[in-house]
Amino acid sequence: MKKSLSEILYPQRYFLIPFLMLILIGFILMLFNSKVELFLWINNHHNSFFDELFKLITLFGDGIMTVIVVLVLLFFKFRYAVLAAITFAYSSLAIQALKHLYKAPRPLKYFENVIPIRTIDDYPVHELNSFPSGHTASVFTLAVVLTYLLPHRKGHWIIIPLAALTAFSRVYLAQHFMEDIIAGSIIAVIMTFHMIWWLENTKWYHSSKLEGSLFGKA
Repeated sequence: MKKSLSEILYPQRYFLIPFLMLILIGFILMLFNSKVELFLWINNHHNSFFDELFKLITLFGDGIMTVIVVLVLLFFKFRYAVLAAITFAYSSLAIQALKHLYKAPRPLKYFENVIPIRTIDDYPVHELNSFPSGHTASVFTLAVVLTYLLPHRKGHWIIIPLAALTAFSRVYLAQHFMEDIIAGSIIAVIMTFHMIWWLENTKWYHSSKLEGSLFGKA
């Protein structure tokens, strides 16, 4: 029986409502402050503890984290791993296409010869393809997938904050502007739910071959 998009989205309201609230806060901040003002304010508030913390947290948005999640899901059900892999590929292709379309400078390049910005010693900082944020898109794709697959969705209070902190780390680490992480999260959430809806209405996705796991038949 085919699932409507509303049937996919409604059970995820405990994810979507906090997410929409975060996006609203982000838009309000951008409404009253320029991207330069927001970035410089964050860039000027730092300490060694947060340097190390956000260097770790930002790894949740790295592609290797998605690979790890896909591999772990193989031990639960092949279908879960397929869902994670396909949704990640789907959103990533869109993000990379937009990055190369806009070719927006990252903060280090944007402020070059204008104002010195603070970066962390020995931490690589990129200069190009700022918009939208790939790390943010990756972590929010995973956030949607995990809240969709895992039981007891009301208790997933850690997923949204962790995804939000991962996105914020990209600005703190001078890799992106606020608009980059907001766009990356919105694109990822929309495209991930769209792919989930499409897969749920596709026969091969419900094939008995995907019922098993690396441990055997689920």
